[in-house]
Amino acid sequence: MKKNTYVFLFLITLFSNLQAQQNPNSYSLDQLKRIFNHADYAEKVLLDFQKTMINLRERPQLNEAIPGEVISWSTMIGEFSIQKVYVIENNKLKEVEALPKDDSFLKKLNSYVPEKSKFSYSSDLWSFPYVYKKMNDNFYLIKVTVKSFNSYPEIPNDDILIFNLEYKTKDFKAFRLVRLKDIHTEKWTDVADY
Repeated sequence: MKKNTYVFLFLITLFSNLQAQQNPNSYSLDQLKRIFNHADYAEKVLLDFQKTMINLRERPQLNEAIPGEVISWSTMIGEFSIQKVYVIENNKLKEVEALPKDDSFLKKLNSYVPEKSKFSYSSDLWSFPYVYKKMNDNFYLIKVTVKSFNSYPEIPNDDILIFNLEYKTKDFKAFRLVRLKDIHTEKWTDVADY
């Protein structure tokens, strides 16, 4: 019985890999090896990454944020943008969320802007996060651009702000705002500790 199960699982895996490699909107294993510069990617990691793109209609943009540790892809599906970020731990691919979602982060961000220009977690107000680097204290530094909420987007409003943010995380669950700046200025504001 176990032998039949293993054969069945092997055939399913083989079929999935062949389908992913035949999808013209996907990347072949050889293409992924050429795109990602880090030499230590296990073949299983790249095959698992390849499977995450199997049902996409368009070929996504790939990003190797931290070679050997953080990779991602992004694409447009109709009018919607999608990004998937993955951390590689122990030769396993783990999907993570690179945008904060907690109230304390938003509260801290909003404490630096005027009352009429509040930020929210509406997805169309945030750019794709970019995992910029891994710092010496093992925190990942992430950059993003965010626009303040406007209940009437068709009406121009001076209270709408667009900020560049930098924040950090160790686990992609708890995020800490590090600094921010209005896109119309060069001066960054360092964020006080929470």
